[in-house]
Amino acid sequence: MRGVPQSSRVNPAYQPNCKFYIGVPVLGPVVMEVSSNPLAYKDIIYPHPYEDSLITFLHPLGDKEAFMDKLKPLNYISSDIRATLLSFGFRTTAGFFTFDMTTRTEEALYFPADLARLLMYGAGEGETYTLDGMGADITAFDEIAVGWSHSIASKWQVGARAKMLFGIGDITTQRSNLSLSTSEELWSLKSDMMVSASLPFAEVTYDEDGMIEDIEIDDFSQLNPGQIPRYVFNTRNAGFAVDLGVNYRPMDQLLISASAVDLGYISWKDGVHDATHSTEYEYSGVELNPFDFSDDYTMGDYLDSVFTQMGDSLDSFLQFTQGRAYSKRLNSKLYIGASYSVTPHINFGLLSRTDFLRHHIAQQITASANFSAGRFLNFTLSYTYKDSYLKNIGAGLSFLAGPLNIYVISDNALNAVFWPQETHSVNFWFGMNFMFGCKPNIDGDRPLIY
Repeated sequence: MRGVPQSSRVNPAYQPNCKFYIGVPVLGPVVMEVSSNPLAYKDIIYPHPYEDSLITFLHPLGDKEAFMDKLKPLNYISSDIRATLLSFGFRTTAGFFTFDMTTRTEEALYFPADLARLLMYGAGEGETYTLDGMGADITAFDEIAVGWSHSIASKWQVGARAKMLFGIGDITTQRSNLSLSTSEELWSLKSDMMVSASLPFAEVTYDEDGMIEDIEIDDFSQLNPGQIPRYVFNTRNAGFAVDLGVNYRPMDQLLISASAVDLGYISWKDGVHDATHSTEYEYSGVELNPFDFSDDYTMGDYLDSVFTQMGDSLDSFLQFTQGRAYSKRLNSKLYIGASYSVTPHINFGLLSRTDFLRHHIAQQITASANFSAGRFLNFTLSYTYKDSYLKNIGAGLSFLAGPLNIYVISDNALNAVFWPQETHSVNFWFGMNFMFGCKPNIDGDRPLIY
């Protein structure tokens, strides 16, 4: 949606058609995106075939085969949540400058299809279950960003944003190589896994064997003002990132744009802990002799002893260490788009977005139609193709009441109305700004809000 100042978050070359804006603290804007590949609500929970109730795919009448058919070799659930504490921008003769302070969290959980197959059907004869890639990536950090955009003649706009990053906490699966081969004679487990975590807000206690004995989370309610910067601007977990963007207007009606966002990393050094599990373990089963059992030593006691020994054996390959720093890149994004203005009030756009997660590349294409209905009310409709799912219909609404600008935008807002059971993703942007010195026309581009 043109005219919304925070459009520069997607492309730093974008310039609002105002001399100055400032976002309402925390609400300038709030962003939430959750996505699942490839499962939707209806794949997990659906109506009972005979009764007025709901069942899951694990129910005796559930369709496990349909659930398995939906899965890909490696599946994920991801989210991106942001709250903007401070946001403002202003125009000078040297270009348009922006400043943003944002708290962000990025999460991604990965699970292979073979894990679901093993849990639902049990271990089969002569089967090999490939569980590579299983793990989690969870990151929370604060971001301070300074952006600049400049017009070159009448056809080009270039922009860049430099971002200092301060890590709050992180859990990262560094390696995840795991397989299980099963037969009547032998089960063979091979693992080479490593998980790193930075927990500056927790005190981790180890026992004599090097295992984690206790984790005590800091009581944030007891913090004094002098301790807050330790968590909010933790320089021991510092990082840097840049956003780059360009707009090109070959004719008055046509705009072509490209941008790369979140090109950077965080070095995690504070409260770092590593967990590794590396083994080739073979389990040949349990031999039972009924004459060995008595009232004092039952078969249950024997099985309990066997599984305890097996668990202790697997635990012996699990090792915890402290203090090894590591780096982790952000989930970068690439945008390529074009828009065409049919009239000063109607604009059509096409946008490609590519998300580079650590273990997956997600692609989506969005077509949009933007309308300006008078000076104060503007809206947009969009259609998005994402992860082979066709039914993503979005909408956005914004208005300007005096200097107050309020907007809400979602790529799949109408899914909740027409087919919520098929939804694979949910996202929205909600923002409030005060905008001053706005003009209805700059460089021939009529904005959405002015």
